[in-house]
Amino acid sequence: MSKRLPKTIIGFDPGTTAGLAVLNLNGELLLLKSLRHWSRSSIILEALSIGDPVLIATDRAEAPRAVRELAQSLNLAVFETGKEEMFDNKISIINEYASKRNVRIEDEHQASALYAALKAYNSFKNEFRNIELNVERKISDFKEALVDEVKSDLIKGIPPERSIKERLSQTVAQSFDANIVEQLRKQLLEERRKVEVLALKLESLRNELRKAESKKPGKETGIRSVVSFTPEAIKLTSLSQVVGRREKDFSELLQVDVFTELTSKKAKSEVSSTVVAAETLKGDLRKIFKALSSRGVRILILDADSIDDEAVKEAAYHGLLLCDIRSLPLEKHDEKLYVRRSDIRDFLNRKRNLLTEALIERLAELSSR
Repeated sequence: MSKRLPKTIIGFDPGTTAGLAVLNLNGELLLLKSLRHWSRSSIILEALSIGDPVLIATDRAEAPRAVRELAQSLNLAVFETGKEEMFDNKISIINEYASKRNVRIEDEHQASALYAALKAYNSFKNEFRNIELNVERKISDFKEALVDEVKSDLIKGIPPERSIKERLSQTVAQSFDANIVEQLRKQLLEERRKVEVLALKLESLRNELRKAESKKPGKETGIRSVVSFTPEAIKLTSLSQVVGRREKDFSELLQVDVFTELTSKKAKSEVSSTVVAAETLKGDLRKIFKALSSRGVRILILDADSIDDEAVKEAAYHGLLLCDIRSLPLEKHDEKLYVRRSDIRDFLNRKRNLLTEALIERLAELSSR
């Protein structure tokens, strides 16, 4: 049986350099470190490697966006201080803890993260102590009753080992019926979180791969004109592109609906292709993605700087893939834009895992309602 990870409180201080502190529910420090060039997936993996988080804390009166997004990824509540504390008060709390526990604090990021975790822990400390006393009392009562029952069974001729086993089995069975639904719900949430972590890690690796590939010298792969959403709309790489393509090539091409500004209203009424390109998205992204999905759109092409992890995940949730225009080039013929069907197949094969993970998450969410 694998060792059970302790329940933990995470203190997180985002920034160019992030601070991360992890306490168990006895107030013991399990992790304190600074991270440069961090990503949300790296923070999640750090935290999950040593414990099972139950709360994320910030030292701010209002949690920064990075803290809220981390909490959302882990399906956890956020602890906020409610008001900005004086610097001297923070230092006093941190130094007192560090001296008692022999903790070394290396920079201000670690100090902020540790303060946040301690502030959250201290707010629950008295209640934690009451819980410990209540559990100890109930265990003591249970132990006394169990000893009496085993002694009684001995008088009846039942061996103590058998009696203890049977009594404990009855107790477990009684509590199991009452808790089975809650346990299954927690298990489902845990599986959702694992899928989230794997998806983040996968996307992080893919981003690194794209960066590495972008640094390689480009290779010509046939006759192609690449279109971008910039004033220099068409890059011509060979003379044959100026002359144009033979008509037989058009069986390989699929026309793309292109929008300078795409809204959910336009998505509902003006989209006819399964591939759409847009320079900008205006309005609620969820409504836009939902509208595109209802029209049978499967790929939405955007500029690279318009795509972030949250948008990719939200789109995938609706069965829609966001695509960097560099990953799925457009071709211009007679003032219309097209994409190659073979490029679409290759792109879908690369993104199959992302869609699968999004489908799992959606099914898990539906089953937990």
